[in-house]
Amino acid sequence: MNTALDQLASGRTEAASVNLIAKEAGLSWGSVQNLFEDADGFWAAVVASIIEAGPSMWAAPTSATVGGRLAEVADLYLQVLGSPHGVAVETVRAALPRNFDVLVETHPRTAAVLHDLDERWSRAFVKFLHGLDVDEERLRDVAVVLASGLRGFRTDTLLGAPTDPDRARRTLVSALTAYLEDRS
Repeated sequence: MNTALDQLASGRTEAASVNLIAKEAGLSWGSVQNLFEDADGFWAAVVASIIEAGPSMWAAPTSATVGGRLAEVADLYLQVLGSPHGVAVETVRAALPRNFDVLVETHPRTAAVLHDLDERWSRAFVKFLHGLDVDEERLRDVAVVLASGLRGFRTDTLLGAPTDPDRARRTLVSALTAYLEDRS
């Protein structure tokens, strides 16, 4: 798993090759099949190992305001996205079918583990904002929008788009804060 993480953390989609990773680890394809059955089992195991590391990546919130907590969680999520674990997950996602229905059909175990990862993010996000006076349904909406927006800002930055990611993050946090604080 360490070799897989090292290879995938490069961010190069060509690194998402089971054969290349096995070769780097000194294993044959037969050994990989013996351990994981197939590529789907391998990718599922890689993402599952990343999930195991996940709880250590979260800090406790320090702000007592909705806007402060959203800013904190946005910064944490961006740190996770830029970490070797985050880059590895995005590399796996980029190398596999992007349409989730197709992914479920071609890589059902990997799809299940990626879905679990996304669900864990949502639960961790809700827990991070626990204790604040916000609507639970809106909180779940914001978890989806914030994660998607931050991944998009990161992708824009990596692709060299002329976007100011700090300004984009601040604007997103402000808009989502207003949405969560709106009582109408």
